[in-house]
Amino acid sequence: MDSLRPSLLTAALATAAILFTGYAIQEQNQTAFRNELRLNTQSELDQISLSLKGEINRSIVAVKGIGNIFSVSPRVAEALFEQHAQKLLLQNPQLLRVSVAPQGIVSMTYPRDEWAGSNGQRLDRFANQVATLERARKKASAIVDGPVRLPSGERAFNIIVPIFTSVKDKAVFWGVMRASIGEAELYARAGLSQNDPHIRIAIRDTSVTQTLADPFFGDADIFTDSPNLVRLGLPGGVWELAAQPRKGWNQPSPDVGRIRMVTSTALVLVLGSIFVFGAILQERQRNLATLRKRDDELLTLSRRFEMALNASRIGTWEIDVNTQSGKGDARMRAMHGMTDDRYGHRIEHWLDNMHEDDRASVYKAILLSLREGIEYRAQYRVVMPSGAVRHMRGVGSIHESESGMQTLTGVCWDVTEDVLLNARLIDAKRQSDEQASELEKTMRRLELALESYECGLWEAELDTDRTFWDHRMHQLHGVPYGDGITTGDQWLYSLHPDDREPALERVNHCIANDLPYNCQSRVVLPDGTVRHVKSVGKTHVGLDGRRRLIGLSFDVTSDVELTESLKAAKAIADARNIELAIAKDSIEHNALHDPLTGLGNRRMLDEKLSRLAGERGGTLEGVAVLHIDLDRFKQINDTLGHAAGDAMLVHAASILKINSRAGDIVCRIGGDEFLVVVGDVPADGYLTAMSERIIDQMRQPVDYNGFPCRFGVSIGIARARDGSIDSQQLLVNADIALYRAKESGRNRLEFFTETLQSQIVTSKRIADEILEGIERGEFVAFYQPQFEAATHKLAGVEALIRWQHPREGLLTPDRFLKVAEEIDMMATLDRIVLERAMLDSAVWAARGLYMPKVSVNVSARRLRDGALLDTLRDMRLAPGRIAFELVESIFLDESDDVVIANIEGLKKLGIDIELDDFGTGYTSIVSLLKLKPKRLKIDRQLVTPVLGAKTEQALLRSIIDIGRSLGIETVAEGVETLTHAEMLSTLGCDLLQGYAFARPMSADSLIDFALGHQRKVA
Repeated sequence: MDSLRPSLLTAALATAAILFTGYAIQEQNQTAFRNELRLNTQSELDQISLSLKGEINRSIVAVKGIGNIFSVSPRVAEALFEQHAQKLLLQNPQLLRVSVAPQGIVSMTYPRDEWAGSNGQRLDRFANQVATLERARKKASAIVDGPVRLPSGERAFNIIVPIFTSVKDKAVFWGVMRASIGEAELYARAGLSQNDPHIRIAIRDTSVTQTLADPFFGDADIFTDSPNLVRLGLPGGVWELAAQPRKGWNQPSPDVGRIRMVTSTALVLVLGSIFVFGAILQERQRNLATLRKRDDELLTLSRRFEMALNASRIGTWEIDVNTQSGKGDARMRAMHGMTDDRYGHRIEHWLDNMHEDDRASVYKAILLSLREGIEYRAQYRVVMPSGAVRHMRGVGSIHESESGMQTLTGVCWDVTEDVLLNARLIDAKRQSDEQASELEKTMRRLELALESYECGLWEAELDTDRTFWDHRMHQLHGVPYGDGITTGDQWLYSLHPDDREPALERVNHCIANDLPYNCQSRVVLPDGTVRHVKSVGKTHVGLDGRRRLIGLSFDVTSDVELTESLKAAKAIADARNIELAIAKDSIEHNALHDPLTGLGNRRMLDEKLSRLAGERGGTLEGVAVLHIDLDRFKQINDTLGHAAGDAMLVHAASILKINSRAGDIVCRIGGDEFLVVVGDVPADGYLTAMSERIIDQMRQPVDYNGFPCRFGVSIGIARARDGSIDSQQLLVNADIALYRAKESGRNRLEFFTETLQSQIVTSKRIADEILEGIERGEFVAFYQPQFEAATHKLAGVEALIRWQHPREGLLTPDRFLKVAEEIDMMATLDRIVLERAMLDSAVWAARGLYMPKVSVNVSARRLRDGALLDTLRDMRLAPGRIAFELVESIFLDESDDVVIANIEGLKKLGIDIELDDFGTGYTSIVSLLKLKPKRLKIDRQLVTPVLGAKTEQALLRSIIDIGRSLGIETVAEGVETLTHAEMLSTLGCDLLQGYAFARPMSADSLIDFALGHQRKVA
């Protein structure tokens, strides 16, 4: 029993130790399993993170391709947008759509049919959209935004790529490219799934550090249960990815059963357990030894790398992505001429020593690498403190540490010798190529020149009397070619006998005095033909010491013949020049004079006025201009023909010359317009008397082929009373005075005054304000009701134009219609009133007011508009509800085919015709039968005195009776009192209009008035 106690105690101790060891191993295994779970989860999470980043960056690069096209030329890119977008979506199926948004407003979207509703959409409607656009514009880089839900119901991520264009060498924000990546397609391509059997993943956007957004993928609880995290840096933002095992961190290790079995076995096999435990400890020691060995190897490699950098003069540097601060080693600072450690601060300090032409490109390359993570490469120049320039090359890439810190790490080295050597080689090759090319060109030019001019080469040895001729030289002198050797005698005998002695003397003189040889002689060919040959040459001493005369000869026969021809032509040209001088004088006279009347024309007027001002020291003070226009001249042309008109113009010119002084300038400046410039006017009375004589003589009848022709004349007079008025202003003033003379009744004279100019300026101001008022919608319609004479029921309204002037308030037509007619705006104002009346009628109907008819005034010009009926058809007017009032004085007995056609067309459209101001014009009964108006509006001049004048009463009764007999209703306007209304009703008038019932009022006021009037009548 005693002997068993130690064994039992040992067994108990061993059992306790084994059980404790088994429990410890189980816990250690569980811990290792959890660590393995974390490593596996982290590995899978890292893979998914890289896949997501790769897919997004691939899409961004693809979208930037189109964005770059817009940056270069937006107009060309817009024209080719659909073609590029189609190619983009075919190559990148993860993209659902792509849009262009100039200034943040979508203008084009592809596919167009599926996303047509996106056009016109603003990308800055909401605060988050404004922030996204602002980030993209400020960073000048792509932004990933989302996910968002598209109109189709799909969820997607938007890529916002800013586009900058160059305006005057400055980058100007143009707009953005927006592309949508399908959320489901992105997750699928990145290998991300909600149903992963191993892990659960959640993703949220942490770009805004102040708040944490909810996950847009996965469950929010994943972030709260000790997940593995990865921060995914994207252009314009940061995503945080979290992952945990599908069964949680506390799931039991699959080895628990086996450990327990081993523990149970260990109770039986204690020694085996001890051996196993010892083996595990031994393995641990070996692992530690291996780690120490690797540390020693790493230190050795680090030292070798440092020695290699020192030997190769390579400097290292790194830049923090977030702070954009950097640091570099001593080699890097020395290569950049930095005597202190300034590079340990900002990037800008590094750029200080760079060549000013390279700073921008290097800074741009660094920023591009920092923002988009692409590889940095640059070559630049550094200006050393001594002034020397060194060439550097640098490369680098983005590196992320285990702590998540991102740095741009790289190296730089001196490539000055390589750059200088390369430059010297390039320059040497260029010079060699240029010299070879120039030599080749020179040889080609010489050969072409000799061939083109048929030049012959010759070389005479002065000491041996031997001469070498090439084959072209033999051809020039008509000598058969042999071995090319000739003698001086052969040369002389080929020349014309009269030229031999001069040629020989010339060549001997040049040889004796070492002068250039230049001689032209005649060569007599074997067939007797004479050829003129010119020879040039120069003496030359060869390397052998012999003197030679070398030169070339060429045929100048054509030049000699041309010279003879030119001499003959010159004689003919001299004779023709005399004729041209005579013709020139005639042309100059015709250019300054009117061929019909012989008076000066506008060109002569301008020249003489300039000369007159020059003679007076640059001023026209005391000079007057009479601007004369013939009245009723067109009728003479139309009735008797242009020959009669020409005769009247000649007659008018003679009258003007008779009544002008010798120094006055008389000109015809237009068809029937003349100008008389009077210098040194004694007084205005002189001009008045002169003008009255001209008017009186012009109105006298002129006989033309038995027909008496009568015409008048209107004269506008302007006088320069001081030196401030130039010739152009003086002519303008005379034209203004002429305009007033014709406006005042013609056949009269009018002096220009400051008051007249003020009136013209006022009319111009009103005209400008009318045009601006039309653009700003200042013209409105007022309505004056019309009533049935018998019942006083509302029968309709007349639409009257009013001007809501921004300064003067509401203006009536008498303040602006005359000017509007002068600037041809009456048709536009008529259209504005008609359109306003149609809109107001619709409003009245909606508010329960039925308006039987609306009368609208129509001007003569609009009635002559060929497109009037087409315009009215487009407005779809209700038949019988609109009446056009035609002013009697503009239509009476009208024979214009367009007017007649338009009136018939108006009737077919159901538009009634009313004849306004009836009784003040010249309408005949025949005209009424021809026009067949719906109503006659009796003018107020006949209505106002009707109470006490029997004549007017009888006249009104006659008009009403005529209307009834022709089936035409009558409307009396200007009904001032109810007594007038009673009298007109008694006379049989159908409708009444005037202040006795209502004044013109706005559309809103008319509703209240009409509804109130209906209640009274009821």
